Amino acid sequence: MGSIRILQPELVNRIAAGECVERPASVVKELVENALDAGAARIDATILDGGRELVQVVDDGTGMDADDLCLCVQPHATSKVRCDDDLFNIHTMGFRGEALPSIGSVSRLQVTSRTRDCDVAHTIRVDGGQIGEPTPRGGPIGTSVEVRDLFYCVPARRKFLKTNQTEMGHITEQFARLALAHPGVAFSLKHNKRVFHTLAATADRRQRIADFYGPELAEVLLPVRREGGGVLVEGWVAPPKESRGSGKWEYVFVNGRHVRDKFVSHAVKEAYRSLIDPSRYPVAFLFITIDPSRVDVNVHPTKSEVRWRDSNYVHGQVLAAIREKFLATNLDHTLQTQTAENEEYQQRVRTAMVDFFTRGGQSAALPRNHEEVGSAVRPVRTEWRDHGSKGQGDQGVVADGQHSVAAGASPAVATNAQPVIAETPIGQPGVPSISETQSATPWSLGPSAPLSAPRAIQIHNTFIVTETGDGLMIIDQHALHERILYERFRARIADRPLESQRLLLPEVVRVPADRLEVLETHADILQRLGIELTQSGPQSVTLHAFPTLLQKVDQQRFVKDLLDLLNEKGSRPSPETLLHDLLDMMACKAAVKAGDPLTNDEIAALLVRREIAERSSHCPHGRPTTLHLTLRDLERQFKRR
Repeated sequence: MGSIRILQPELVNRIAAGECVERPASVVKELVENALDAGAARIDATILDGGRELVQVVDDGTGMDADDLCLCVQPHATSKVRCDDDLFNIHTMGFRGEALPSIGSVSRLQVTSRTRDCDVAHTIRVDGGQIGEPTPRGGPIGTSVEVRDLFYCVPARRKFLKTNQTEMGHITEQFARLALAHPGVAFSLKHNKRVFHTLAATADRRQRIADFYGPELAEVLLPVRREGGGVLVEGWVAPPKESRGSGKWEYVFVNGRHVRDKFVSHAVKEAYRSLIDPSRYPVAFLFITIDPSRVDVNVHPTKSEVRWRDSNYVHGQVLAAIREKFLATNLDHTLQTQTAENEEYQQRVRTAMVDFFTRGGQSAALPRNHEEVGSAVRPVRTEWRDHGSKGQGDQGVVADGQHSVAAGASPAVATNAQPVIAETPIGQPGVPSISETQSATPWSLGPSAPLSAPRAIQIHNTFIVTETGDGLMIIDQHALHERILYERFRARIADRPLESQRLLLPEVVRVPADRLEVLETHADILQRLGIELTQSGPQSVTLHAFPTLLQKVDQQRFVKDLLDLLNEKGSRPSPETLLHDLLDMMACKAAVKAGDPLTNDEIAALLVRREIAERSSHCPHGRPTTLHLTLRDLERQFKRR
């Protein structure tokens, strides 16, 4: 007898489940897609224990009768494909007939459904692949699918599930992709009786984006649209200044299906080329509509990839759509001016600060809306520069009896509840100081440290040219400053956490739900960085303490990029690699940028620090910081040799 055998149907289904049912989020995806194909106007998802105990999806679609119920849990049974040609003309989300039998083979599955012309509903159960008989019962028009004890009969698979918060993050991401693609359908999502989302049907996809990622992002998105050659590209892209630290902010949908496609991703990247830092990623929500016969969606088990008949044309349409919008839009950064509402809020901030200091740390709560969090309401200091000299404008003072507080002070206090006045930025607002002498800064040279350095000038506010004994050096000011800050951060964090300040007014930051898991997973690294973050909602965190070395960095953007980076690294990255990436990011954000003017003292301090910094020849990313030209090199260029 030979060694080849035909597998049992239950085992075949469990193998198939390994392809399309990776985790609870996969179950949510398959069930919601079935509901959409059934023409549902409302879909409600209920999750218990991160999907381990229960995944339930209820819709008000066309429903199934008793005969269809018996067939829907059989392998490769579907109403969406009849012949070979149908595979190349797919108009539905699903078509293989694998989802329900695969799910039923690794869980306890119950499907209850009723059609409009039936007086009663019918229920069918599948327990670990064992299919029962349909039974009548009461129920509304539509379908309810309950998946309990996922992977109970495959213990090895169940052990690989992550924490409830991690699994819920994946579920929320899948849920967002489906809801973004189908704004005309109402959705709700609950976890352990806690409502995550309640979304009304809408014709405005931008509103759906705001529901998931906040009105702050939705309001700045730029609409794009281009149609031609049977391809319609539409959607929204964020201005370059809204770039993120993770590539997960690119959402591409083809005929209502979320996909990952290298051609579209390359087109988006090309459209943003030279507009954002190479280490940053654009934010884009693109919806591509194309004749189904010109795209193959049957190339991946989870249908997350597609194959184009003419990929170059699709690439060109996406690239042109975004570039045309950018060419027609002023992408310059604008100055945030104070409005009457912001001035009123700032006055309340000042009053709260006075109250905090006069009561010795017992401050009354300050009412604050989430929309008021932003750079527009933060105190701003004014400076003037004249050929290297610096001076500060007069600062307003709020007086209260014997106490006074600078009106331009940062709304932060030290842990001992003593007033802390933020350092004044050198040069343009937001540019970190290089020649500061206060010990709290990464550029501390000591109060009497001499700034002795060779002759040097700054050119194009980006490069420093300085004389050497045998020629000259051209220095990239950002790359060198980044390396120096990185070494300073690394030295400080070696034996103790970075110093931090507690915020008088905690900062609320809206983030995707799947970023919340890192608060627990990487709590130790956050503590070492001097950052205190707590979850304050299903899609928000609250910042309570922030490193003093980064006091000039935009806190909201830093927190978002930090959580993006930690989320990308996963739950078990190499500690050294993770620390390097985090310190690298901190140094990059705190360093002077290309285009920032520097004073003579700042240039001198930069050159002094270069001599004592380790590996000052390259920035933490590996880019060179210095180009050295000898006299011999110069003489060759001028034909002296």
